[in-house]
Amino acid sequence: MNIYLVLFALYVLAPKIDLYAIGAAAIRPEDLISAFAFFIYIVTARRRLSIPIYARAYLIFIGFGLLTAVINIAQGGLVGIVYGLRLAQYMTWFFIIYEAAPRLSTRALRTALLIVCSVFIIWGGAEYFGVIGRIGKFAGASQRLTINTSGPFETSAMLAMLAYAAPALWLTPFMIVLIFLTQARVTLLGILVSFAAARPGRTMAIGFAGAVVATVAAQPLYTAISKSRLGESETPLAMGSLLKYTWKRVPTVPRPSYYRERFLNGILIFRYMPNTRGDLSFKYRAVRWPIIIKSTAATWVTLFVGWGPGAWSNAVDGYYVRVFGETGLIGVVLFLGWIVVSLRALKQRSIGKFSLVMLVVAAVFIDIFSSSKVMPILWAFLALEHAGHPFAFRQAKALFRRGKRRLPAPHPARVGMAAGVGPQAGPQAGPRVGAPSYRPS
Repeated sequence: MNIYLVLFALYVLAPKIDLYAIGAAAIRPEDLISAFAFFIYIVTARRRLSIPIYARAYLIFIGFGLLTAVINIAQGGLVGIVYGLRLAQYMTWFFIIYEAAPRLSTRALRTALLIVCSVFIIWGGAEYFGVIGRIGKFAGASQRLTINTSGPFETSAMLAMLAYAAPALWLTPFMIVLIFLTQARVTLLGILVSFAAARPGRTMAIGFAGAVVATVAAQPLYTAISKSRLGESETPLAMGSLLKYTWKRVPTVPRPSYYRERFLNGILIFRYMPNTRGDLSFKYRAVRWPIIIKSTAATWVTLFVGWGPGAWSNAVDGYYVRVFGETGLIGVVLFLGWIVVSLRALKQRSIGKFSLVMLVVAAVFIDIFSSSKVMPILWAFLALEHAGHPFAFRQAKALFRRGKRRLPAPHPARVGMAAGVGPQAGPQAGPRVGAPSYRPS
């Protein structure tokens, strides 16, 4: 199997644990794998580098993030540069997989992803039944899968991307169960939106079947949902009202370190909540988002260039707010421009476009575009599509298979003419010797 594909599979499977801390950041096993793969790429790369427009747009976004880190180096130190370089590290998988694409067969790619998914199914089952413990920052969370990542949101997005890229009748149902066990509500919404955009006809059929099942099993479903995090979800109207309430009351902090000390680790945040009932996770966001937005817009410099990558902590729980707080209005324009350019360039039903649409929705409530698992997978999918690899495109299949249509038997005279033995057959009537023949793959 191709060495790049093996390293990519190992990267996705590697547990997200810290080996060596560097301030708020740390070196993890996946970093070592990524560095080794990129070293091999630098030494052995033979293919002419081709950078599509969306990759160039993202490189500009990364470059501007590093510039804001330098501007704010007195406040954030080297942490901003480390966070900025991490985005570049994730993007290296685009160039690595693009280099490997001509030597990767569809079967090899599918087999590799199926193996990865199988490992995650075993890992997730063992974690759910208490055979192994949870890792990462959500180690204390109960009844929410994290598998090899630092949180359930990252896990759900990663599983959804892998399941869509390599579907299998014996595997996909288990992957769907794992996604539900993460209880990541916004990721489920992103999956539905992305699937509906890619396959509207199939979405209608599945939706109709789901409505029938929900009608028949309404009471058990209601009981199950009400006892899970899905039952705690706020309505959009309630979210808007809460944000309006907190916007009027939260302060403007003088610097991000003040926010990290008092509103991230301290208990001061509860003073600005109307109560702690219901969806507490959104109440945290409803306090933190206005603080970040108001504090970034407080001066002309930070309004346009922000406070630098990583200034507001590892997770803001909303990537669009994070981009504004770290890189200001200019960074928001560059990032949204990358999304628009990418969506326009990617083909319909491609695994890359499905993944990107899902992430765009999930990014409202998750810092998903800074995920060390999700972003390399996305860049790998985009590299395969840019290389024109058939694995990057999902072919629509009929929901109900029809029997093969039988064609009428050919006329004997025409058969003889096609073979070059009929009375009217000339020297050019038969197939040309050495002509290429194409078979559907």
